Amino acid sequence: MLDTVTRYLAGLASNTDRGALRAILAPLADRYATQSLSSAGLAIKAGGSAVVKTGAAAYYGIALGVLVTKAAATDMAALVGSVTNAKFNVFCFYIDSAGTLTTAMGTEGTTLALVKFPDTPVGKAQLGFIVVNPTGTGPFVGGTTPLDDATVVPNVAYVNTLSQFDPTVLV
Repeated sequence: MLDTVTRYLAGLASNTDRGALRAILAPLADRYATQSLSSAGLAIKAGGSAVVKTGAAAYYGIALGVLVTKAAATDMAALVGSVTNAKFNVFCFYIDSAGTLTTAMGTEGTTLALVKFPDTPVGKAQLGFIVVNPTGTGPFVGGTTPLDDATVVPNVAYVNTLSQFDPTVLV
């Protein structure tokens, strides 16, 4: 039998207790049932490209308990948003149980430590993210500025996340 947080919480007599515990346990259960199982191998699509793609091997993950995969060299969803010159930000890549890819941008900071990740969408596994830090003559414009452009090189870092990764869950 498939055990769920809801089934366990049904054993509590108090509706108030069930509600309070569901608010705490549901996001944790989502992270365990929705995660990357292999590296996406994120990389630039080609020289002069503004697109991120998966690497040379197929990606595997689990989203809401459903096994999902993406073929090698699959384009990630488009980058939308700008990063101010000399600031830092992240673009995160997600996959849902239908295999649909999405991207979300964080909140930029003047240092890497001040970057805020976007909220992790419920039911979506994070394949990874890129860190952008334009240090050239202008801002980085998602979907327009090539990832290897002189305004950002060498300041785009590709990070592949594995397992339960949610930087917004803090104690």
